[in-house]
Formats: sequence, C-alpha cells, structure tokens
Amino acid sequence: MASTHMNIGGHIAALRKARGLTQEQLAAQLGVSAPAVSKWETNSSCPDITLLCPLARALGTNVDTLLQFEENLSDQEVAARINEVAEAAMAGDTGTEERLEALLHRWPGCTALLFNAAAVYDGFELFFPAADEEARRRWKTRKRSLLEEIRRTGTAAYWQAATIQLASLAAAEGDTGQAEALLQELPAYTGDPTAVRVQLCLKKGQPEQALKLAQTELYKSVVKIESCISTLLNPQVQPDPQKALKACRAYRAVANAFGLVDLSDGFLVEIYLRTGEIGRAAASFARYVEVLTGPPVLPDEDLFSPGLAYTSPDVQQAMPQPMRRMLLQSITGEEKYRPLLADPVAAAALDKLKTSV
Repeated sequence: MASTHMNIGGHIAALRKARGLTQEQLAAQLGVSAPAVSKWETNSSCPDITLLCPLARALGTNVDTLLQFEENLSDQEVAARINEVAEAAMAGDTGTEERLEALLHRWPGCTALLFNAAAVYDGFELFFPAADEEARRRWKTRKRSLLEEIRRTGTAAYWQAATIQLASLAAAEGDTGQAEALLQELPAYTGDPTAVRVQLCLKKGQPEQALKLAQTELYKSVVKIESCISTLLNPQVQPDPQKALKACRAYRAVANAFGLVDLSDGFLVEIYLRTGEIGRAAASFARYVEVLTGPPVLPDEDLFSPGLAYTSPDVQQAMPQPMRRMLLQSITGEEKYRPLLADPVAAAALDKLKTSV
C-alpha cells in the first residue's frame, strides 16, 4: 500500500539538497527544529499547514509542486497503476482491495481510474475464488457505485460504457425495468467517425497518427465482432446446434484472420455435449486446454502495429491462471461435464489443466 501514497518526505529532502541546504539551515529559515525537518523527510510527520507556503518558498518551489499535486492521471498512468493492482490480485495478494481504494481516494476525480477500478472489482471473483459471499456482495456493490459515479460525471468517453454495465447488472439481478430504463438512455447510432478522423490526420500531414487510429479502431471492431458471436453461441439465444456450429466456425475464422487467441473449441465443447457427441466434445476440450496452457497469442503485427503497443508477455501461458482455475472448477464441479470426463482424451486434457494451475 505504501506505493500508492505520496512520498512528500522524500520530495522535501530532494528539494532541500538541490538548494544546498542542511536540515539545520532549512529549520532555521522556517523557525522550527532540525528534528522536525528530519521527521518530515522520513514521513514520520507532516509539516503544519501554516508552514506549507514558507516551506515551498524556502525550497524554491510552489505548494502544488511541493505536495506533488496531479490534477488527474493520464490514460497511460491509469493503465500502469491498474495493471499493478490486477497483477497483485492475480498473485493472490489479499491487500489488493485496500491498494485499489487508496488509488481511488488519491485521485477521486479521475474518470478513467474509476472505470478501470470497476473492471478490477469485477475481476475479484475470478482472482479470489475462495472469497465468501460477504466479500462478493461488497465487490459488486462497489463496482455499481463506481459506475454510478462515472454516470454522474457525464464524461462522454465512459458514460455509455458505464450505463451498459449498470444495465447488465440490473438484468442479471432480474431487475428488468431498471435495465430497460438504462438502455433507453443510450443514444441512437450516430455513425462511426473513424474515416473522418483518419482523413483529418492526413490533411494535417500526420500519416503515422492516421495509421494508428485506423488500426486501433480495427482492433476494437474485431473484438466487438468476437463478442457478438460469443453472445450468439449462448444456447438460449441460438438453440439450434447446427447454426451454432456455423457461428463457431465464424468465430474461429475471425480469430485466425487477425491473429487473436482462438477460443472456439471452448464453445464446441458445449455444442457437442448438447448433441451427445462425446468424442467430438472430448477432442475439442483437449484442443481448448492446449490453447489455454499454450504460449500467449499477440494480434497480427502487420494489421495492428503500431496502433497497438506490442510488448513481450511476462506470462508463459495464453490465459491467466485464475481463468484456468475457474475452468477447472467448472469442469470438475458441474454435472453436465461428467460424461465428457469419462472419455480418456478429455481426462488426459483435464490432468494437463490441473497441472497448469
């Protein structure tokens, strides 16, 4: 948690040394004792509020700089801090929630941070599968409060996504009236401005920016297509197995065409179990486990770079351990998978999955 606090003491010490002052000299200028300055610099105590302006003047700065004031985090800074929290959660750090709240308290007006924090709270159930019902209720409540706060800010970049997520929560809880009311607030389709933005970049002599913009929007569109196909594969949405198989082939084609991780075998397991084709379901499950435990998959650089930032993954497997653990719990705990696990091909794949978690 210490990493989320301002290191005012270290900042005072650095500014003092840059001015060539000793602790005694700074103390004399301010009319305080040298031990008081020492306590400030070791974060044992903080300067009195009446001393902030004199202290800033003595150190050749202003109060905002002295207190390391940041009006808001950039998107890159939000991503970096949220990634640190998410990685700690994935590693099982039980102090993750406290660290996340410390970030939110430090930058209460940062909408990007609010939105990403809501996503982390959504992932806590995945990261901490052994959590009790009280913790799960607390996480859901906190996620909802963050999304509602985003809606109150009216920030265009996040308002619509927050509204959709709140509608999803309401629908999941059976509050269809609230879900419908929220969805009715969403604007009608107004067209995609990407082509115009690209044209504008070209007119301004910024072809590199035009390329990045087009690639970023392409990636968003591809992910949206995959999400729509996944929804179509819900048996309640599409009960016809043959049509579901066709949708599944479309999902695979999209993933392979754009270099994305191919999760189509996971859907095939469900389809073949519905049709009673246990052998095919087992083969699909084995391929699915190979994908999940295989090396990470990065989007096709020829299509998406430099629009997407490409870095070498720190993980060794395509899917995070919490997701593999959740799959393992589902496969071994749900009755519908018992016929599947009786097949030796599926049983061997299950052993590999167990080893990976």
